[in-house]
Amino acid sequence: MYLWSKAARCMDIRPWHITDRLKMAIQVSAWVSIVALYGIIFTNYFSLGLSLVRGLLNTVPMMVLFYVNLFLVNHFFEKGHYLRYVLLNTVLLGVVVCLRVAFNSLFPEIGREAFLQNEQQGWVVGAIATSIAVLVVSTFYQVLVNRYEREREAQVIIQEQQEAQLQFLRAQINPHFLFNTLNNIYSLAVVKSDQTAPMVLRLSNLLRYVVYDGRNDRVRLKQEIHQIEEYIALFQMRSETSLVIDLQIEGDPEPYWLEPMILIPLVENCLKHCDFDSNPDAFVQIRLGIREEQLQFETLNSKDDTRQKDKTGGVGLQNIRKRLQLKYKEAYKLSIFPGGDQFRVQLSLPLSTQNPSHHG
Repeated sequence: MYLWSKAARCMDIRPWHITDRLKMAIQVSAWVSIVALYGIIFTNYFSLGLSLVRGLLNTVPMMVLFYVNLFLVNHFFEKGHYLRYVLLNTVLLGVVVCLRVAFNSLFPEIGREAFLQNEQQGWVVGAIATSIAVLVVSTFYQVLVNRYEREREAQVIIQEQQEAQLQFLRAQINPHFLFNTLNNIYSLAVVKSDQTAPMVLRLSNLLRYVVYDGRNDRVRLKQEIHQIEEYIALFQMRSETSLVIDLQIEGDPEPYWLEPMILIPLVENCLKHCDFDSNPDAFVQIRLGIREEQLQFETLNSKDDTRQKDKTGGVGLQNIRKRLQLKYKEAYKLSIFPGGDQFRVQLSLPLSTQNPSHHG
């Protein structure tokens, strides 16, 4: 019994999805082929019609053996009741062999051409051999199908868990993003700036992107870039002086898609922690490059190393790393360089050119 499980583990049947319709089509094709094969063999002795009848009489007991064994595999073999499985299959095999020998005895002319000298002995041996072959194929088939179904169910569970975790992380980022942006608007409202209304309008556009587009599996890269520009504009509007924020884009983003809300939190992080309020030479540099369906993204900002670290500031980077691990597995690289009076973040990940379906 161990050999069946070991053989099944050696087979890789994961690349395709075995639907019920596909399994039915394969099985029907196999049985029709067997009946036709018997018919061709027996046409040496009978008419085509009679040959097909004999082929059908040989095939029907084997079909019973095949499908009853599928039931036995599921209810006994797979549950470790090996002795019951062997005993029941022995009885089943005996019944099927007897039926086939009885059916073949209705055609005594064939006995003279049997592969053994004795007619009855020849058909008994032939019936036993082919019935055992059907039993082996049936057992092997069901063990493989069961293994595939278990692996597929496990993959579905893993994907559902990952999607739930991803949605949870997105839910954490969205309030974090909103909280920081509202702080910017509050700063303008306190001084009754004329920029408050335009800033609210920009914020509404950003929130529409975060709340609605952020629920999709992927968004267009150009959308994410546009929202980066909007966020930078929002950040600039809260300051009475011009801030040194340099955004450079190399390559054409038009055909590419990526996970939503991956780049914006990186921009948010570097803007928030840049020392604009204490350093007249403060700066932020943002570089986005596209090369051979690969995104290279880098943020660099000056920082005040003596300022106490904001404990909430790490939420964005932590969540981004977790989301990257869930979505891109080993295909991404996120590097963080916090040393000295500058803070650098580098991200590399593959871009998709396909338009994925949206989550509801």
